[in-house]
Amino acid sequence: MPETRECPSCALEYEDTGDVDVCPYCGYEFPQRKSSTIWAALLFLLLMLLFIFGF
Repeated sequence: MPETRECPSCALEYEDTGDVDVCPYCGYEFPQRKSSTIWAALLFLLLMLLFIFGF
């Protein structure tokens, strides 16, 4: 079942089918999250936990 998504540029809602990362009304391209950003965040979280628990 498609969910509705709101475009931050034109503030119109549309059905998100998951295959298109562009607003059908204004052409706004939604940013893609890079996998390196996710890995960096996980590494930072691990380092914080090591610092907190003193390992």
